[in-house]
Amino acid sequence: MKKIILFLHGYGSNGSDLISLKDYIVIDHSSSEFISPNAPEPCELNFFGYQWFPLKERSFDELSLGLRSAYKYLDEIINNILLDHKVETNQISIVGFSQGSMLATYYALQSKNNFHSIVSISGSLPSLILKNLKLTKNNTQYLIFHGKIDDVVSSKQSIETQSFLESQNISSKIVLDENCGHSISPLALSAINQLYKSWD
Repeated sequence: MKKIILFLHGYGSNGSDLISLKDYIVIDHSSSEFISPNAPEPCELNFFGYQWFPLKERSFDELSLGLRSAYKYLDEIINNILLDHKVETNQISIVGFSQGSMLATYYALQSKNNFHSIVSISGSLPSLILKNLKLTKNNTQYLIFHGKIDDVVSSKQSIETQSFLESQNISSKIVLDENCGHSISPLALSAINQLYKSWD
C-alpha cells in the first residue's frame, strides 16, 4: 500500500526544512512519498520563510482566526494529494512541527477523514483552542513529542493536548524529552519509526 508522509513546517520556515527528516524515517521508501509544501503566506517576521497563519500576538483570537483560515489551505493540499496520488486518507500521515503541528492537530480533530496518524512535534494546541473545537469522530491516531526545555512553545501545550485526547478516548501517545528544546531529537525520530513500524 502506498504511504504518504506530509510534512508541515514551522512558523518562518519552509518546506525544505522538514523534508530532510525522510532520511531518518525507517519505512519502505520505494512505496512512499514524502511531501513538504511551503505554507501559503510569506512570514511577516522572516521574509525568507513562510507562515500558515500570523503569530504576532499569540492570543486566542489570533490563533482561532489563523487556524480557521489555514484549515482551508491544508484541506486543499490534502485534496490535491488524494487526486494526484490516488490514495485514501488512511494512507496519509501528517507530521507537523511547531505551527505546522498546531495546524495538523486542529485539522485532523475536525476532519471527517481517517488519517493513518498525526505526528505533533513541539506544538499541539492550548486548552482554550481545544475546548472550542467541533470534533468529528474518526480513527486517526496521534503521536505527540515535545522537549521539556522548549523555550518557544511550552511543553505544557502538548500535555494539555494529550489530556484532551485521552478525555475524548482518542488514540494517542505522548513522548517528552527531558533534554530537548524547540527541535526534533533522536527520541522523536525513534517514536516516529516505532509508530510507522506497524503501518501496513
